[in-house]
Amino acid sequence: MHTFLLRDVDTASEMMRRCYRIVKESMRSMAGYMVKMQSWPGKKMLAKHIWLDAVHADWLRTRTLELRYPRVDVDEDSDRHLIRVLEKLPNASSDAEFLSLVYTVIKPALLESLRAYLAQSDPLDDAPSHIVLGRILPELEMELHEYEALASTLTAGASSSTTAAAQELTGLLAACGGVFGPDRDPGEAFAAYFGRPDYVVPSEGGREPSWSPAVMQVPPREPRNPIERRVWIAIDHANEVWAAETPAALIWAYKGLAWPLYLNAARWCYDEMRHAMMGEQRLAAMGFEIGVDYPMVPDHWRTYSHRGLGSLLLLLHGLEQKGPLNKSKMKLELTEQHDLEGAQDCDYDWADESGHISFGLAWIKAVFPDWSKERIMAETQEIVTDWVDWIKRYHAEGLHQYDGFMARIEGRVADYMEAYPA
Repeated sequence: MHTFLLRDVDTASEMMRRCYRIVKESMRSMAGYMVKMQSWPGKKMLAKHIWLDAVHADWLRTRTLELRYPRVDVDEDSDRHLIRVLEKLPNASSDAEFLSLVYTVIKPALLESLRAYLAQSDPLDDAPSHIVLGRILPELEMELHEYEALASTLTAGASSSTTAAAQELTGLLAACGGVFGPDRDPGEAFAAYFGRPDYVVPSEGGREPSWSPAVMQVPPREPRNPIERRVWIAIDHANEVWAAETPAALIWAYKGLAWPLYLNAARWCYDEMRHAMMGEQRLAAMGFEIGVDYPMVPDHWRTYSHRGLGSLLLLLHGLEQKGPLNKSKMKLELTEQHDLEGAQDCDYDWADESGHISFGLAWIKAVFPDWSKERIMAETQEIVTDWVDWIKRYHAEGLHQYDGFMARIEGRVADYMEAYPA
């Protein structure tokens, strides 16, 4: 005797589409808030989960289209009340509140509903859905476990208001139809929630308040020995946070574009955060404390965000065009110095950036659809040249405010060379 419910294709496709929209739109909110987030562990976690969620959304989207073929309206303005709810998530008043809304309300509701979908679905007729959800569920559970491990450290902003906000969102999610719908107007009871302003990414990325303030991340002199050269490379790696924040901001700021742009930007975001973590890990192994012994600063954003997000996109794309060549040279250099861990970091960074070049070009064409190839090349080169000139000028005029960091860096390098003589 069958234990599952009979469910026709139209019903299955509606349910799958709504799950896709929940994952996609909450992922967009996570990307938007990640720029603002000050918690370093939270920022790293979000970057990883943004990419995982984009992959999950892609699987759900593909399955929805399979079920609804030849209809292709998966990205049309359906489930609009649900989407209005999710688009207000980044208005959270603190890191703790935002993560609570996503990880104690949205994701648990999705997890419970996807489990119920499987339990009530024909495992043969709807077998592809079982395969897709069988991949998503363990990773969703992993995300929740990783949040639980982090939550106890997020004391800043954690309060009774955080609990109240989670309770409000729980009621609101149910009022607009829950995970599976149908979509409903939640009514005037939640007018205050929808009356909140639209979230706009800040002019620079958030950093831990405990970190020492900084103007720029580039040391004001060339390295004097191979150990300093390793440190210079690792500092540059660690500060690729700005490069993770840029595609995250694109995901949020540009709504209604072709789905592959968001999928690739999510991967781009996570790759750049991995590069930052490479630098953090390498420096920690050498005795450096993040944000204290070396700067962690959104200097690219401070310099160009007033020109618009498109300028940051152009700068990132322009710098990454030289990335594969530069990172291949660094890999060889560090290998010759027997720094095999650093060489491996650069090797994988090189592989990542080769893909990012195509991501960046696709986004530039989407953001600047009227630009010719010649203009794209000219504008990209102009902003990269301007950035290099900005660094040189700040160094030459003594505006870098790096002296305190340099003293600590030189002290750490001396300690390391004494502990590990050549």
